[in-house]
Amino acid sequence: MSNSEITLSQYKVPQAAAWSGAPAQALKKAAAKCEDGHLHAQYDSTVWKVYFHNGRLRYASNSEQSLKTLAYHFRCVGLDSFSDAQTAISQAGIIPHTADWLRPETQNLAINWFHRQGFVDIMQCSYLLENLTKEALESFLWLTDAHYQWISSDGEAERTQILESRLDLEEVLIHFEKRIKAWQQFSGLIKSPHQRPYLFSQSQQDNSSADILRLGKLLRGMSIRQLALALNQDELKIAQFLYPYIQRGDVYLRDPQKPYRKLPCIPPALPTQPTRTTPVKTFKIACIDDSQTILDEMHRFLNHEEYEVTKIDDPVKAASVLFRLKPDLVLMDITMPEINGYKLCSLLRHSVALRETPIVMVTGRSGMIDKARAKMVGATDYLVKPFTRGSLLAVVEKCLR
Repeated sequence: MSNSEITLSQYKVPQAAAWSGAPAQALKKAAAKCEDGHLHAQYDSTVWKVYFHNGRLRYASNSEQSLKTLAYHFRCVGLDSFSDAQTAISQAGIIPHTADWLRPETQNLAINWFHRQGFVDIMQCSYLLENLTKEALESFLWLTDAHYQWISSDGEAERTQILESRLDLEEVLIHFEKRIKAWQQFSGLIKSPHQRPYLFSQSQQDNSSADILRLGKLLRGMSIRQLALALNQDELKIAQFLYPYIQRGDVYLRDPQKPYRKLPCIPPALPTQPTRTTPVKTFKIACIDDSQTILDEMHRFLNHEEYEVTKIDDPVKAASVLFRLKPDLVLMDITMPEINGYKLCSLLRHSVALRETPIVMVTGRSGMIDKARAKMVGATDYLVKPFTRGSLLAVVEKCLR
C-alpha cells in the first residue's frame, strides 16, 4: 500500500478512568502517569483529546478543528499556498470528508502529505503541529465545567507513527496561565478571540478616532483572531487596542461564528482573597420621549448597576410619574405631542419636589436659540441627537457627580 493510500486506522480502548478537577490539574495528572494514552474531555458537544507517550505531551486536538483550522495555521507560518494544497489533497482523496480530526493520525496524515508534495518543509511541519496543539490546549484550559477521562492505549505510540510536538507541558501551562490572566483584564467585555467586532453605526464612525476608522473596513465580519492574522499581531494586542472603544460603545462584539461558538469562553478571574464589597449607590433616571426606539436606546446605554432607568412614553402622564418616582435625573425630549419639553421642564421647575432635580433636554435641535430657551425654562444641560453611549454617559455622570 502506497503512502497516498494510507487510511485512518481504528484502535480499541482497553482502559478508561474518570477524573475531575481543573483542566491544568488533569493534564499534570495525565503526565504523571508516565503511560501511553490520551486525556479525553467534553464540554457540551465539543471534545478534546490530549495525547501522551511515557508522560510526555505528544499532541492535542479538539472536535472543532478541521481543514479550515489547518488553513489558518498555514497562514500563521507565512504560507499562502493552502488553497492549492487543499485542492490537491481533496483530489488525492487523502482526507475523507468524515475524517475524525480528534485523531492525531488525521492532521498528521495531512501535514505529512503536504510535506511530501513540497507545500511545506520539515520545520514548517513542526510549527503546524505545535500551533494546532497549542490552539487545542488553550481552549481546553478555559474549561470550567467538564468531565475528563484518562484512556490508556497499550503502546499506541508504537502502532501509529506520527509527528510529535516538541512542547514541554510545564512551559505550556505557564505560558497559557499568563495569557488567561491577560485576557481577564478585559473585564468580561471580550469573551472570546473568535468574537467579531463592528463599528456601532455610521454616526459613531463620525466621532471615532482615525485609528479605528482605518480598521472600519476590516470590522465587518472578521473575528479578533482573524484581524490579528491580517495585521500580523498577537490576538491580545488587537483586543487591547479595541477594548477602550468597546467600553465606550463605539465598537460592539458579535458572537463567534460556527463552529467557534461551541468553544468555551475566557474563564472569569477568581478572587484571590475575600474582599469587602461596598454598597453601590443606585441613581434613578427617568427618560421621557414619545419614541419607544429612543427610550430603548437610552435604557440599553444606561444598563448598569448604578442606574435604575424608568421609561416614560406619554409626556402628559410624565409629571405625575416623576412626582411619585422622585428621580435623581430626568432625560427629556423637546419635541413631543400635547406638551413639549420646554413646557414640561418649566412645570417641573415650579414644583417643590423636582425644583433641584437635574433635567437634560435631549433633541435633534442644536441651534443657539434652542439651547438658550432650554436654559431659560430651567434645563441643566443639553444633549443633541443622535447621541453615542459615550456622550450620553458623559452628560449623565456630569449631572450626578
